[in-house]
Amino acid sequence: MDHLRRLIEAVQSSPLLGVGIAIAALAAVILLIRKPRMQRDADARLSALRRDNTDRYSRLRPPH
Repeated sequence: MDHLRRLIEAVQSSPLLGVGIAIAALAAVILLIRKPRMQRDADARLSALRRDNTDRYSRLRPPH
């Protein structure tokens, strides 16, 4: 609790430090939420395969 009180006092004395902490926290949240590259590539490949399969079945000739 003492560390938190010292941090609050430091931010009150230097608002630029508070801005830096806020930007660092925002960057950390964005990095934690973002999907890894392998997952994004796999999702793109899966959606491409689904599009190809949908197109294949929609281009079939109707029965006579």
